[in-house]
Amino acid sequence: MKTFDTDPRTGDENVGAGQESEQVRAALITDDDDLREVVFESIQTSGLPVTIGLDVIPPAGPLDSEHMERLRSYDPHVVILHMGNDPERGIRAAGTISAGVPHAALVGLGPELDAARLLDAMRAGLGEYVPAPLGPGSVRDALERVMRKSGWTGGMGGRRNGQLLAFFSPKGGAGSTTVITNVGIELHRLTGKKTLLVDLDLELGEIASHLGVQARFHFVDLVRNIHRMDGDLLASYIEAHKSGVHVLSAPFEPEIGEEVGGDQIARILGMLRRHYDYVLVDTSKSLAPPALAALRTADPIFLVTNMDVPSLRNLKRCLPILDGATAGDAERLRLVVNRYNAKSLVSLDDIEETLGIEVYWTLTNDFDSVITSISAGQPLVLQGSSRYAEECKALARDIASGAHGATRETTSVVSRVLSRLRSLMSRTGSESRNAQEVLAHD
Repeated sequence: MKTFDTDPRTGDENVGAGQESEQVRAALITDDDDLREVVFESIQTSGLPVTIGLDVIPPAGPLDSEHMERLRSYDPHVVILHMGNDPERGIRAAGTISAGVPHAALVGLGPELDAARLLDAMRAGLGEYVPAPLGPGSVRDALERVMRKSGWTGGMGGRRNGQLLAFFSPKGGAGSTTVITNVGIELHRLTGKKTLLVDLDLELGEIASHLGVQARFHFVDLVRNIHRMDGDLLASYIEAHKSGVHVLSAPFEPEIGEEVGGDQIARILGMLRRHYDYVLVDTSKSLAPPALAALRTADPIFLVTNMDVPSLRNLKRCLPILDGATAGDAERLRLVVNRYNAKSLVSLDDIEETLGIEVYWTLTNDFDSVITSISAGQPLVLQGSSRYAEECKALARDIASGAHGATRETTSVVSRVLSRLRSLMSRTGSESRNAQEVLAHD
């Protein structure tokens, strides 16, 4: 029941320490010394850029929190799991690992499985399964296959590890879908990198409609076939928009979204970021397990809100859960005020004071242009210039440059001074206090 970073043949610690960044970090989970030798030999003689940097002896029961924390800290690209002589226990372990380290590809080693158990193992997260008798050749071939699926070129070269950006709004109608479609298109145009828009509002998602796309397949279709998914099959579930961005649509039938669990979503998002440079996820307007899975997985989370009191109160109520989803990393939360109006009763300063989060970006209130573009299925960034389109383009530039809101912060000094001057002219002190009191009330 111990873990160690050691090559059991040589006793050398920290196998893979100091290796080049292109090395594939692999974790091996087994209590079988003979199998351990087979795995090390298969890697040593294959020339594959794989390093076993973590070797775990599993406990007799389910993998405990200590082992999973060690695995998460190591952040492997590949996990090699010995299923042992108890396939049911191995399948449960695969599910635990897949949920705990969703970015990692999972290779199972063990006895022959019947078709039903093999399907259960694939659904639990296995990308490859190698049945006994095990030898260096069969293990090597499985690693090569899983590396190709995970984005390694010819078993060598760099592994794609794209950025995952989640867009979350605590209230319907805030405009998060409009933001994600416009920003996603511009992000692809600016960088030329592979960009995917994922609609995780599995009941009432509208990304396809906003883009004028007739989706043949959707997210739930992908979930149903994840056990046999590779790069080629994935491409058949993705729609290509004329702008160059790709789209993974929500289902048209709201009820089938209930089939999808948080663990499945985490696993799929981990797979998608291995195939794309940018994965932009439009979450549902709830904090149900599917949305939470996306929020936990995301790099930055864009909190899209309007300046009305119900939107801001809902967002304030969500903050404790968002804090848990980000493990207390406030840098991952980026507040985007959509339909910004400098004359609003609720000011930017009111919002920041109430939520304790600095406003990352503002997008102007251009309702007529936006609603026309939505009805036509033509995002504004593709239709010449409008103030809203230009602000979405600036937000995409900020994301691409990694400036973390620096552009908005530079301009916001002036806008806040002007806002305060307008407040002096148009608002009484009691109005300002009343706005903050309403926002503070739960």
